[in-house]
Amino acid sequence: MEVDLGLSCPGCHEPWLRPTNLPGRYRCVNCLLRYELRSVCPNCGEHSTIVRMSKTATLACNHCGSSMLVQV
Repeated sequence: MEVDLGLSCPGCHEPWLRPTNLPGRYRCVNCLLRYELRSVCPNCGEHSTIVRMSKTATLACNHCGSSMLVQV
C-alpha cells in the first residue's frame, strides 16, 4: 500500500510541498524553500490559465510538462 505524502518539492524532490495561506504560494516543510505558482512557464514561456485552489492546482506546464513553480 502506497501512502501519498503530498506534492514533490522542485528543490529537494521530497513529497513535502504544502500550500500556504496565500493563494498560489507553497512551502516545502523539508528544505523550507518557498515557491509561487506562475501563469507563464519558466521553461518554455507558454502562458496558461492557473487555478490557485490547493486541491485542483495544476503545477505542471500543459505544453512542456515542466514545473510552473518559481522559487521566491
